Amino acid sequence: MHNIHQLESLHSFLQAYQENPRISTRELHRKYSHYRNRRSTTSLIREAKRNNVLMGPRLWCNSGCDVEIYEQIDDPLSLLEEVKQREEVTYATALIGDPSLICFKNGASVLTYAEAITPSFPAKKTITDISLEEEGKLKPDPYPDEWNDIDWAVFHNMRNPTSSFVKVGRKLGISWHTVKNHYEKIVKDCKTWILFLPEGYDHYRQVYLLFKTEYENNLRKDLQKLDRTSLMYKFNDTILLHLFMDETYYHLHQYYRFFFEFNKKGIIHDLRVSIPVEGYSAIW
Repeated sequence: MHNIHQLESLHSFLQAYQENPRISTRELHRKYSHYRNRRSTTSLIREAKRNNVLMGPRLWCNSGCDVEIYEQIDDPLSLLEEVKQREEVTYATALIGDPSLICFKNGASVLTYAEAITPSFPAKKTITDISLEEEGKLKPDPYPDEWNDIDWAVFHNMRNPTSSFVKVGRKLGISWHTVKNHYEKIVKDCKTWILFLPEGYDHYRQVYLLFKTEYENNLRKDLQKLDRTSLMYKFNDTILLHLFMDETYYHLHQYYRFFFEFNKKGIIHDLRVSIPVEGYSAIW
């Protein structure tokens, strides 16, 4: 368990990674750490990543992603094993509820928006403080039409942006300087995915919510006021929201009731709820 000062530093590191996903530990220590000793900062980052308090960074762009939704599957875990074998699949998760499995794959640009939402720390709101009052749709993530073949090759080999330019260059048969130049071009069109989960990934209950709403931007802004990352996707006018929730039954009951009340009032529509059981990612 990290103390408040450590978490404040880690949250500052999160914001720094968003600005520059290749930022060095030396610079993180110099600009953002509460420690005087750089070894202490290095240990803090290492421990935070080992315990999945910080996860990432990774690069994401709208590279053309299709979404498959499977409903009323008796054995979603077996289906997940089948889906994982398909080369085009980048992410899939087996679920209990409705739907039974969600799959992202390379293909048509059905997924128009995706973001690991940067939270606040300490929290400015809890999940049940979210208030949807201002209408507004999310702006779609643009497809990088101006990228060439080398740009795409560098992107796919540097989804982990801390990767060595030299090693990627050797793999692609180009110089490290060429890799660096193309990286600096493509990163401007990418989002940096990094998760901040103060309790650690395994200490939250997770839920997938699918719904439609006219308050997409408002929802995103309020999610930024939570103290942990939320994952937000959009496809076919549907929002897919991946939330990390406190574990107690009291809190879970509050959260679920809160979103069902939103649906009842017409603030959101066509609400569907599932709990993830097991996932697969070709990126992380």
